[in-house]
Amino acid sequence: MGTTGKSGQGKAPVPKPARTTPQTSRPTTKSATPRISAKVLRRRRLAAAVLALLVIGGLVAGGIYLVGLLGGDAKNDAGTSPGASSSPAAAKEAAKPGTAPSAVCDEAGIKVVAAVDKTSYGPEEQPVLTLRVTNSGKAPCDINVGTSQMEYQITSGDDIIYNSKNCQLEPTDLVKNLAPGASETANMVWKVKRNAPDCAAVVSSPGRGGATYSLVAILGKWSSEKVTFTLQ
Repeated sequence: MGTTGKSGQGKAPVPKPARTTPQTSRPTTKSATPRISAKVLRRRRLAAAVLALLVIGGLVAGGIYLVGLLGGDAKNDAGTSPGASSSPAAAKEAAKPGTAPSAVCDEAGIKVVAAVDKTSYGPEEQPVLTLRVTNSGKAPCDINVGTSQMEYQITSGDDIIYNSKNCQLEPTDLVKNLAPGASETANMVWKVKRNAPDCAAVVSSPGRGGATYSLVAILGKWSSEKVTFTLQ
């Protein structure tokens, strides 16, 4: 008879599988900086340059304004100070002692002198007449010294013996700038003949034998004092 014995040995416990927590995969992060095209870069650089120019322009304008506030003599295109007054009171105030003379020509300083090369001429000699214009003022002057303005007039008492303009041919203009103290001189030879206005014919001739004559030189609006001489 068989014996049924209790199993003194139990079955070895089967180990339970370890409980694993499922791992969630983390997404790998790529670089977040987008790639900028060359066209966009050019636009940004252009915008930055324009902004810099605007800032510089504002600083320059502000500097000019400050110069005006500080009393700088900024002038406009016409060369005059903005807002300058032309009233007589302002002009009088500006004229202080020691101020340099004005550069405007002083016509009162223009002097014309007549001269002859001799005071007495022999029977065959012809007088050389001289006209000299001098700027005795303190400023330069533009003077027309052409033949259109010159006139040599010879008289005997009230009788006009000769006038260079009576028979003048093709008079010309010649404007010269005379500096203070400068002179211009012109000469002509008088052939000891009479003439008349419009170069009309004249029969008589000037007398000699110790006759006295006077010369006046004229240049435009200026004339000389009389200079006398004799013809033998």
